[in-house]
Amino acid sequence: MKRTNRTLMVLLPTLVLLLLGTLMAATVPSPPPSPKVDDLLPPETPTGVPTATATPSPLTLPTLTPTLTPTLARREFLETFEVKVAPTSFLPGRGPVLPGEFVYAGRRLDFYVGRGTFSAEQVRDLAVKIEYALGYLQRRFDVELTDRVSIGFYNPALAPTSDTRGIAFTHDRTNIRIFYRPNEEPYQALVIATHELAHALQAEAYGREVQSRADLVLLEGLATWISGEYWLSLSDSPSFQARARELYQAGYRGNLASFAGSANSMAAYEMWAGFVEYLARTYGWDKFNELYANGRGRAPGSADYRGIYGKSFQELYTEWYATLHG
Repeated sequence: MKRTNRTLMVLLPTLVLLLLGTLMAATVPSPPPSPKVDDLLPPETPTGVPTATATPSPLTLPTLTPTLTPTLARREFLETFEVKVAPTSFLPGRGPVLPGEFVYAGRRLDFYVGRGTFSAEQVRDLAVKIEYALGYLQRRFDVELTDRVSIGFYNPALAPTSDTRGIAFTHDRTNIRIFYRPNEEPYQALVIATHELAHALQAEAYGREVQSRADLVLLEGLATWISGEYWLSLSDSPSFQARARELYQAGYRGNLASFAGSANSMAAYEMWAGFVEYLARTYGWDKFNELYANGRGRAPGSADYRGIYGKSFQELYTEWYATLHG
């Protein structure tokens, strides 16, 4: 064998080993680059708070004007909004269009806000509470709305009188106006809204024509009574009878109809609610409904009391006053 061939035979194994080593080195992955500090942080939200630490803020309930007492603690359900197993009724369409900005559509109510009153955010917060309150009112009076109602919030300068906080227009499609300034307590407005919604339920129960001539004592007394726990929470009274006893002992007595001219309209409404409660409890709701339906006009004490009860208006409230002694 020639010298050249022998040399190739000797070098061939070495060449094969070198080739295999080169191929193996080409398939080994290079180590990843060292991570930067920024790559170890979670991605940021638009506000700059890492998503890993961002949590939804808890529901903040409004501060109530009354001092929290055992009686008010009993009413904490008013400010609770858990999901119900059976949802409330839903009324389709849209309520009457009101001035201002449309801010919220509930299951049965539509909400608007004008200038110089609560913010749109505050009205939306109130809207949820008012929808919840409507369910309570409907159960208490055993009547439900059949058409959507619109509620608007406006500055008191737009109210028909300087002391008007709420008004319900029920002659056609019901709409409600609430009058409050930006810095006033929203819970007070919630109570007023329940009173005005009670007028809407009266129109449903008795008819709009009947309501248009209802005795003022019965009209406002019943609306206050329907508001129930919401209205009573302002005075921390356990019942309208108890509240009427407090007012009676404070000097609210005499001609019940004359309270219509009282400077304290809230006390007048509460006394009338106590009278309504007395009539319904003592003589039954059937007779009361008949009395309401036989109104002769807005004049307080003008309904047909003698025709329904066999006693005059004065005889009935005097009889009721006797239960407020002591």
